[in-house]
Amino acid sequence: MIVRCAKLSHKNKVSAGLERFSSIEIVGYHFEDRGYVDKDYDTFIWTKEILDPSEIEVWERTIVEEMGKGKNVYNMARLYRVADKDELISTAEEYGVKYFDSSDPQAFQRYRDYARLGLEGIDGKIITVMGTGRRSGKFTTSLILKRELSRYLDVGCVGTEPHSKLCNMEEMVIPQVIPLCHVPSTIFGAIKKVDLKGRDVIVVSSQTGVFSDPLEVGTGRGGGVTSLSILYGSKPDYIILASDTLDVGEIERHIKVLESLSNRRVIGVTVNGSKFKDLDNGYREALDRISRSLDIPVVDMIRGIYLEEFIEDILHML
Repeated sequence: MIVRCAKLSHKNKVSAGLERFSSIEIVGYHFEDRGYVDKDYDTFIWTKEILDPSEIEVWERTIVEEMGKGKNVYNMARLYRVADKDELISTAEEYGVKYFDSSDPQAFQRYRDYARLGLEGIDGKIITVMGTGRRSGKFTTSLILKRELSRYLDVGCVGTEPHSKLCNMEEMVIPQVIPLCHVPSTIFGAIKKVDLKGRDVIVVSSQTGVFSDPLEVGTGRGGGVTSLSILYGSKPDYIILASDTLDVGEIERHIKVLESLSNRRVIGVTVNGSKFKDLDNGYREALDRISRSLDIPVVDMIRGIYLEEFIEDILHML
């Protein structure tokens, strides 16, 4: 399904990613009072991943309304799929529109043969972007890393976020909805599929963090279980840690665990600078302090602080 011009359901971290990294023209937001411009669009994108039980009826009703207007639907709800609802399927057929669910519990079947092939070897270098938790900047780090490294190398990406495909990542796997026993091999298979295109480097974007709560029942986040499955499945050559904190001790705690579990180096730290806008000049000093303490490069990808030096260091390691 090709998405050129879209109305989005919610203004959130997913919509921010689409605004920043996709080529989609966004005309407005369904649930914003003054968020919709009176302009035609081809696709309605539901951008909220985690739904409370009270929101399920709203999700279904909204999609029916959009299909009734002749709009295609790109659904990012993690645990609720258009393909599982007979009413939504029949509505799509009635109005001749297409739909796409970013969550696919059967994705492991598509990547099984690629995973077997991957056991014979991966030619490209794999960089896995892990995080200290949710909203630590993993997705942003992955796409900016791809953009910057692509100036020198052929770079591919495997995304684990529901808008990965819309932001030009070659493969997308939503691990939380796949049977756990298949998650690592599915991630590995997606990597091999990208590797077959002759990429020099393959960037893998992770979910949550290794210390995240895996017992958030009913949310579909998966916590540390999902994070570890991606780490093991990606079999990285190098790891980059995306951090939502400036606490050196907390960052070091994550690095030690990641390196112990993977037997691979964490080669850099990216900080989600949107959380530290009030630090002004002290912010750069904080990045310097973390870098000196850990003896690895530290960068703010969004503001571009130390970005050029960071990319040079990575290129040297590769």
